[in-house]
Amino acid sequence: MLKKLCLNLSISSSVFLFLLGFFSSMALAANSTTDSYSAIELRPIVISAVRSAVYGGRLAENVVIYSKSRIKAMPARDLGEVLGYMPGVDMSVGGGFGQATSLSIHGSNSRDVLVMVDDIPFNTQLSGQASPTRIPIDNIERVEVIKGASSSAWGSSMGGIINVITKDTGDSVIPTGNVTNSFGAFATRKHSMDMAGKAGDVGYYFMDSFMDSDGTRFQSPVREQKSFAKMSVPLTDIAKVTGSFGYSGARVRQRVFSTNRINESPYIARYGKLKLDLDQPDGNVNLAYKYNGQEMSTDTYNALTNSRVSTSANRNEYQGLGINGHTRVREDDTFVMGADLDWQTIKSSNYLKTAKSVKTQAPYANYTLKLGSWDLIPGLRFDNNETFGNQLSPSVGGIYHFSPENDTQWRLKASRAFTAPPLMWIYNDDPTLWVAPNLDLKAERAFVYETGATADLGRWRMDVNFYRSDVTDGLSTVFVSGLSAYQKQNIGKLRREGVEAQVDYRVSSELKAYVSGGYSHPVNRATRDVVRGNGVALQSFGTGISYMAPLGVGVDLYGHYDRWDSPALEANDRKPMFDLKFNRAWKSVYKKLDLNVFLNIYNLTNSKYWTAPSLPLPERYLEGGATVSF
Repeated sequence: MLKKLCLNLSISSSVFLFLLGFFSSMALAANSTTDSYSAIELRPIVISAVRSAVYGGRLAENVVIYSKSRIKAMPARDLGEVLGYMPGVDMSVGGGFGQATSLSIHGSNSRDVLVMVDDIPFNTQLSGQASPTRIPIDNIERVEVIKGASSSAWGSSMGGIINVITKDTGDSVIPTGNVTNSFGAFATRKHSMDMAGKAGDVGYYFMDSFMDSDGTRFQSPVREQKSFAKMSVPLTDIAKVTGSFGYSGARVRQRVFSTNRINESPYIARYGKLKLDLDQPDGNVNLAYKYNGQEMSTDTYNALTNSRVSTSANRNEYQGLGINGHTRVREDDTFVMGADLDWQTIKSSNYLKTAKSVKTQAPYANYTLKLGSWDLIPGLRFDNNETFGNQLSPSVGGIYHFSPENDTQWRLKASRAFTAPPLMWIYNDDPTLWVAPNLDLKAERAFVYETGATADLGRWRMDVNFYRSDVTDGLSTVFVSGLSAYQKQNIGKLRREGVEAQVDYRVSSELKAYVSGGYSHPVNRATRDVVRGNGVALQSFGTGISYMAPLGVGVDLYGHYDRWDSPALEANDRKPMFDLKFNRAWKSVYKKLDLNVFLNIYNLTNSKYWTAPSLPLPERYLEGGATVSF
């Protein structure tokens, strides 16, 4: 096994070095300028960290931003695949296309990461987590990932924040947009279009996509549709109303199991937001109503007769009211304050006798203060949860700027954080599944410490971050012999600590490359054992090359190597995996129409890979298509 691993690493490293050297020589021949290094979107304007637009270099958190142009260069079909290419975000893929995925940041569980679209939460009270595969990418303006505890800004989010910012409405009478069609292995086809414009004073944006596939395994077809629409209406010179609505729906089948059963998991998500913005030169106030209704079912079929054997229907409904405002106190200081009022209700045909609900009210505030070379950011949030009581989440962060000419800095942050368990874990009572409720569950709480540094050295940019979370009332699944069932219980104290680092190098204006690495160490402090089976990569490494030639030829390579926390006999994960995207762009092929043709190669080294034997990733396969922009 060791010999095979070394061979895979050697082959993959050779591929990487060959491509890097090849593209380096091409790029250096084409352009030998030494213009200043442009970071790979690590320090743009960010709104999610302190809930107000702020330059990323003034944030104490470890922040990564992917813009729409960077996402377009990826061989990705949904948000889950985009996050899988992001260093420091661990994605455990549950099989083929459209299947649910779990994600981890800083060694956290999936339920510790809050996933949102325009501040609309997608985490449910059924499992506590969100499946990012249900979120489209065609309407994304950028993805903001805040790594580490963000409870002082958003509440229950011990591991981090993933906030998708959608594209804005158009400002031109003549609409602009894109039409994309692609075809790939497993009889897969995807068609999408988006369009933005302005009719009178009303701006609009619309997106729709459809994907159909036979699936990567026998009897695993997928059919999904995702739509999104947004309108903005100015009321006065300082007031604007924006409304948006999104829809995601799919029927996803898993493979045939040894019992001759097939599981199908249809889902529907309908979400939207209505927001009033009041803009002033030195500040902003906005009021928002948010909604997200998600319906998730599990249907079991007989593989021989295709007749349905059983079904389970579940629904999670979220509604929220929010008020947020920020004002400039001094030229470089900003004060942010607001409040969230949230309601969530869950229903289940199998696991709950009656619907269960939870309400939360939470005021919050933070202040960004500049003192010479320092930025100091204290923050505070108070959550009143009718099920889990009161949660006070203070935080304090600091950034020391070594030089005003570049982005070299040192960051540190300490915070009190929590994650409330989902209602289903409290009330779920299904003896047929050996599951018992636990009315005494408590929220997980933690003291979280983070520090990191960024060095901007012209062509080079280096970033390193350390983190540690001391968790009390940690949650786990325990078999209770007296109940003859499994039950969620608070098992005591856990510790999650680790480090991640990334180095970016700009060879030329056409060619950029990066390497990254991470180490996570989740431990049960009572037994000193490493916690396993939570979808966490104990060690992870990534590499990538992005090349864009002056003639419109682009090549993007993404590679990763992970060692997951799955038991050693289950995982086949210690193999480098590479995905490659080629594209060729032509400007004004017909009047004002642009054309981009692309080819994606997945699992370039044709490796057999899985985190669990029942969920293997497909071996090498291709996808090709074209985008027409107008």
